[in-house]
Amino acid sequence: MKDRIERAKQNLKRAETAKITAETQKENAEQQLEEVVAKMQEAGVTPETIEAKIQELENKINEDLDKAERLIPQL
Repeated sequence: MKDRIERAKQNLKRAETAKITAETQKENAEQQLEEVVAKMQEAGVTPETIEAKIQELENKINEDLDKAERLIPQL
């Protein structure tokens, strides 16, 4: 019985440590998310519009490359 109580105490301590670790990781992830969103806002995009903006920029790059390739003489 004493062993069972001791194991329960150890398990409780491990669970508390795991909880603290998880809370710390969550706080770090939330802080990183806030930093990323702030940088996105500086770039004029939001999490909701970033994919469309990326696609728009990729299209523009491809168009510009096409134009540049047409201007280079074919030998």
